[in-house]
Amino acid sequence: MLPPKGGPNFNLGAEDGKENNENLLSGQLNDMVKGKVPVREIISWIDESVFSNNSLEVTLRVVVQTLLNIGSKSFTHLITVLERYGQVISKICPDEDKQIMLIAEVSSFWKNNTQMTAIAIDRMMSYRLVSNLAIVRWVFSEENVEQFHTTDRPWEVLNLALTDISFVVLVYYTVIWNYVFCF
Repeated sequence: MLPPKGGPNFNLGAEDGKENNENLLSGQLNDMVKGKVPVREIISWIDESVFSNNSLEVTLRVVVQTLLNIGSKSFTHLITVLERYGQVISKICPDEDKQIMLIAEVSSFWKNNTQMTAIAIDRMMSYRLVSNLAIVRWVFSEENVEQFHTTDRPWEVLNLALTDISFVVLVYYTVIWNYVFCF
């Protein structure tokens, strides 16, 4: 038995010629991104057309799945999408609970590729789209606790978050040390 392919798990494509509301919204967002529509207009479209008519879960799924699918071609594509459209994601996920939902959606999108899950979440953390605390809460959420002995995905993501926290603490310690003892 072979392991699953390591590609993305994009589940908003039209299947068998049938399109539902989420497929249509995803297609519209994809067209907007490909057409290089300004981020402000995309945020307005999400507020007026997506979020006003759908739940937060649907809005989050459509936006995150679509943007990650656009960025799934390569590491560089992923970084570019997160840099250009990070404001869109941060508008939808301003607090910790929504960031946990975002991390879960990223994990679902890259469920067959632990490395890309970790890379995407790490980049989101470096762009301040998700907080370290949200990552820790997601790692120890009920859905992940059941996976602790079967996959290293939660541990890899936790390691990245703790490494980032350690680096920040070290930088602050160095700054304080230099300030106290050098002046």
